[in-house]
Amino acid sequence: MRRSRVNWKTAVLLLGGLLFGGLLGAVIFFGGNQSLSLARERQVPQRGQKFPEFTLEGLDGNKYSMSDFAGKPVIVNFWATWCDPCKAEMPLFESIYRQQSNVVVLGVNYNEPVNVIRRFIEERGLTFPILLDEEGKIAEKFQVFGFPTTYFIDRDGILRETYVGQLDEVMLSTYLEKIGAAP
Repeated sequence: MRRSRVNWKTAVLLLGGLLFGGLLGAVIFFGGNQSLSLARERQVPQRGQKFPEFTLEGLDGNKYSMSDFAGKPVIVNFWATWCDPCKAEMPLFESIYRQQSNVVVLGVNYNEPVNVIRRFIEERGLTFPILLDEEGKIAEKFQVFGFPTTYFIDRDGILRETYVGQLDEVMLSTYLEKIGAAP
C-alpha cells in the first residue's frame, strides 16, 4: 500500500514538472520568436549608421522614400499639431527649406487627421514636404517617444545626430554642420 502512495506522488510531481517545463519551453520558444520579430520590425536609428529606409505618403499625395534623397543631407522631423515645441520650431525648418536647396526637410506628422494637418500647414505658410505617419507605424518602428524628434542625416545616408525636443537656431546650425549643410 505504501509503495503505491509513493508511486502516485512521484507520478503527480513528475507530470507537474513536465507540464511546467513544457509551458516554460513554449513561452521561451514562441515568446522569443515574437521578441525577435518585433526587434526586426523596430529599426531604431543609430548615430553613425545608415538611416533606416521608409516610405510614406505626403500631404501632397506623393510617395516619399529616404532612398529618393541619396546624395543630399536630410532632416527628418517627427511632430504633431498639438505639440507646442513642434509649433515653435516649424519656422526654422521652413527657413532652411527655402534658403538651402541642397538640404531636404521632411516633416513627419504623427497620427493626426489630414484636415487638421492641412489647416496647421496653411496657417503657418509651410511649404516643405509633410509626410503622413497615419497609424504611427514609422514612429513606432523608430521608437519615437517624444515630440519633436529630429534626425540629421548626411549625404551618405548616415545618421549624424538625433535631437528630442525643441531646436533653436544655434543648435540647428550646429547639426547642419554635422551633416555637411552649414549655411
